[in-house]
Order: sequence, then structure tokens, then C-alpha cells
Amino acid sequence: MVAPGGESWSFGKWIAEPPGRVWVAPALLVLGVGFVAQNRVPVRIRWMVFGVTWPLWPALLVMPVVGVLIGVPARRRSARRR
Repeated sequence: MVAPGGESWSFGKWIAEPPGRVWVAPALLVLGVGFVAQNRVPVRIRWMVFGVTWPLWPALLVMPVVGVLIGVPARRRSARRR
């Protein structure tokens, strides 16, 4: 098979010399597993009158999502004013 650049393409060469972006997903997976493994301790989260006990890792992952959900509408509103 011939690659778009005119050089021959082989599966063995692709396995032997993977591009850098191929390593991003496995690296993030290893970091994520390490993050979860180190943050399994249950914590009590209280907000006003509500309280919940969760392991620390889902609480830490939920907080950025909540921040984005709050921040995106505010940013859109700010962009319309300009």
C-alpha cells in the first residue's frame, strides 16, 4: 500500500513508530487510574442544608463540571453585551 506522500506504508512500521498523539490516551488513562486509586477516601460534603458522603474522586471530578455549567451561560451573556 502507498501512503499519500508516495512512501510505502506498512502496519509493522506504524506499530514500531507510533506518532506522539497515540500515546496521549494511554497516558491519560494511567493518570486517571492513579487519581482514582489515591482518592478513594469517603468525604462529607455539605452545602447549605444538604449533605452527602462520597468518595473524594467523584466529588473532585464533578466540581469542574458544575463550574463549566455555571460559567458557560455567563460567558455567552457577557459576549453578547460587547
